[in-house]
Amino acid sequence: MGFPYKETAVVGVYTTEQARGITRSPFSLEIEALKGALADAGLELKDLDGIATTRLQSLISGSYDPLHFWAEQLGQRSITFMGSGQPAAALAKGALAVSAGMCEVFALVHGKSKTTWNASKAALPTTAPRVGDWSELIYGATRISWYAAWAQRYMHEFGVTSEQMAEVAVDARYHATLNPNSIMGSRGEITVEDVVTSRMIASPLRLLDCALDNDGGYAVIITSAKRARDLKKKPVYVLGASEAAYIDYYLNLPCPSFPREGGAVRKATEIALGMSGIKREDIDVAGLYDCFTVTVLRNLEEMGFCKIGEGADYVKGGRLRLGGPMPVNPDGGLLSNSHNGNPGGMHVIEVVRQLRAEVEPKRQVKDARIGIAISQGMSVHGGAGVMVMGV
Repeated sequence: MGFPYKETAVVGVYTTEQARGITRSPFSLEIEALKGALADAGLELKDLDGIATTRLQSLISGSYDPLHFWAEQLGQRSITFMGSGQPAAALAKGALAVSAGMCEVFALVHGKSKTTWNASKAALPTTAPRVGDWSELIYGATRISWYAAWAQRYMHEFGVTSEQMAEVAVDARYHATLNPNSIMGSRGEITVEDVVTSRMIASPLRLLDCALDNDGGYAVIITSAKRARDLKKKPVYVLGASEAAYIDYYLNLPCPSFPREGGAVRKATEIALGMSGIKREDIDVAGLYDCFTVTVLRNLEEMGFCKIGEGADYVKGGRLRLGGPMPVNPDGGLLSNSHNGNPGGMHVIEVVRQLRAEVEPKRQVKDARIGIAISQGMSVHGGAGVMVMGV
């Protein structure tokens, strides 16, 4: 059975403050985001009967079980609770749950504060076991070192230069300057020279090749198409969605590094586009996961917008910018807008706002009707969720 085409819709989105050093708890950010997204849709807490959380804090500290927390917050009502996986994949599951009658109003919520992905700032446990069963730390690695090794191999194999990768960061910052809510936009535009002369973090990735590390929360609400038509905002229909997994999990580097048949991103994209009946050339706006500049090049390749190894040529001349054939991350993305720990839902939210035509006029994609968003993480390209949306 195919995906329930246009049977469900995104009806509410919300982002909290996005900033470094937010002193509020992750729960308070999640609660604000959830209430805000419900209000955006014209719904109330009593309408909610399905939920998924990103569980970021429990992954880091093991400090809570979000299922019990949300059951209490929602008045101990029975709710449909799902593990999230990638945020876009969690929304895919939510759309399926709504279409199957498991719940009627589904929410994905996320909040992050008081934690860092900077290993040099992480507290070291004083007793064994010091790491989890599947921790990359026992290999002496951090997430950026895996991406750096991946980027280095990519540059070697396809002759890509640091200057070519830097164009992704330059375009992201330009978009951020048009977004008053972005973290980096107020600092102004950057150049390729700025990127390639910024501080080295893990060769070949420099500071401006890397996403932000900040706090913040967000929420997304999905309901049935029938109910959506009577709500506050224009429905953004879920046309197709999927998730997939591959072998790299910060524990190994696959060989070959860039198989022509692709991995998780390729598989999830093909499934989602196949469900939707949408062709790549029909997509007006894209939210591409951009934890590092090289990730955008690889996403463009894996998603089939260009061939393997041709991502650097694809982005030449500001092709990703507003006014181009398919603007990417008009909010500034993870590189210049916000990376709040598990930020894949931010790409979905930006695409939804673009399709609703409710962003600032200077960064609105003209006549946007079809969008695609990808979330990935917990691996280099080992896990991915893709959503195709339309109005």
